[in-house]
Amino acid sequence: MRRILATEGWSLLQRRDVRKVRREVFLTGDGYVVKRYLHFSRPPRIRCPWTLEHRALGRLQGEGAPLPVGYVLDTAEGRPRATLVRRFVAGEPLEALDQSVVGEIASLLAWFHDAGVTTDDAHRHNFIRTGRGRLVFLDFGRARIFTRGNPLLFAGIAVDLHRFYRAALKRNDDLWEVFLQDYFRQSPFGPAANSLIRRLVGIDMRRYRWVKGPGAGSDG
Repeated sequence: MRRILATEGWSLLQRRDVRKVRREVFLTGDGYVVKRYLHFSRPPRIRCPWTLEHRALGRLQGEGAPLPVGYVLDTAEGRPRATLVRRFVAGEPLEALDQSVVGEIASLLAWFHDAGVTTDDAHRHNFIRTGRGRLVFLDFGRARIFTRGNPLLFAGIAVDLHRFYRAALKRNDDLWEVFLQDYFRQSPFGPAANSLIRRLVGIDMRRYRWVKGPGAGSDG
């Protein structure tokens, strides 16, 4: 970590201020991604994106995800700061989703969920295709991590799948049915759990319509 953070020649990929937090993403010259969170108020005690992402990447160990390096907490400009480092993965964003790609995503999400990781951010732009043809999911800053025996895992999976339907598939019901067939064919949880997940997806859809209204569009 210290060696990586001491290098020079970083490229700024993104900077934005959200909810009194300056979020910056850098690419180092030697193949690492550095994410920095500078807080203008007290940092959160729970669901910190740097710890969530590092734990999720640790569970997945490079299978469909970047490899983790670590994170460090310090101060900058007298303010609390968190810095996360992970490996860079080169690839191209998905231009469009068709049946074959949706099947690959179903396989990838089934693997994540088997590892107890839900992305909570399954947008198309978070998936890339590497030069070797692998599908990789990049951003685990909103991930949730569960133990395999935790029944809340199934609720987390339902939210993850519903978000994919809204944000990536844009409510394309034909692709959604293809996705569900592929996902449940590869699901490790068994028929009873899969039936529960289906019901929970339906509940989350109704909850979303109740909160957003029947005419709510796809979320970002």
